[in-house]
Amino acid sequence: SDAISRDRQIRFHYFEYTISKQRRYRKEGAFYVVSPLALMWDNENYYLLAWDAKAALRKHYRVDKMTDISALEVPREGAADAAQLDLSAYSQKVFSMFSGEEQTVRLRFANHLVGAVLDRFGKDAFLSRADDAHFNATVKVQVSPQFYSWVFGFGGEVKILSPGHVAQGLCAAAREVLALYSE
Repeated sequence: SDAISRDRQIRFHYFEYTISKQRRYRKEGAFYVVSPLALMWDNENYYLLAWDAKAALRKHYRVDKMTDISALEVPREGAADAAQLDLSAYSQKVFSMFSGEEQTVRLRFANHLVGAVLDRFGKDAFLSRADDAHFNATVKVQVSPQFYSWVFGFGGEVKILSPGHVAQGLCAAAREVLALYSE
């Protein structure tokens, strides 16, 4: 956050764990150099949202997997991208920091789940009565495995109404899991 307030790029090493619980540094141990935009909390972890100028993309890094972090005496890049970014809306749309293609999705929920929908999508979610026991929600989401997991978490109390290919994606994910247990 110091680099953000000082408008400086940072560099760091980034690792993942191997099966033997050893750290394996990505990019063969080369430094990542990025322009930090914000720190975000999601699913028990802090993430750094940063602008990667080489790739010309916004990227996420788990803070607990970053080492040897230092600020560079180089001004941040990606200011144009950062300026148009509504951070709270962005974090609500990105499920567990995995991005997919953003789409408008209609879902039917059991009435008692209205709080969960508003927590996830904010007051901008479009809600309408479906019947005495259900409501429909029209929301913008990043369609990803994490989105499907979120929907799955409600069991039979949520149904993806449209678009059809998003509903089919959930069915395909369910079949994949079912196949593991059918062997």
